[in-house]
Amino acid sequence: MPCVILYTTVIFGVEISLSKEKIDRSEAILRKKRNTKKGLQMRNKILIYLYELPNERVSTIQIAESIGLSYHIVNYHLKSMFDEEVVVKSLIARKSFWKITGYGQQTIKKWLENNNQ
Repeated sequence: MPCVILYTTVIFGVEISLSKEKIDRSEAILRKKRNTKKGLQMRNKILIYLYELPNERVSTIQIAESIGLSYHIVNYHLKSMFDEEVVVKSLIARKSFWKITGYGQQTIKKWLENNNQ
């Protein structure tokens, strides 16, 4: 059985226990939402998929089918990330297309790399 390393962090006054293997994208942590473990994992999957296609606009259905989640779950988390400007939404013929913005919660390491140049 693989060993899962858990760590505890405090984000905006809320203590959250996370698995280091599960959360790769710090943008999954939202300020206006409760950051439950399951919600972080879902947003993490969505963000990893969107970062694989950084210059493309992807529909909600494409994201849901590619990562194996239901349309409604993906749509809920995309709207939450849209509210915090992590993703951008464009409507084309009544279909929502999403693209990553590059904004959102960043790790200190990533911030230092961007600001030391």
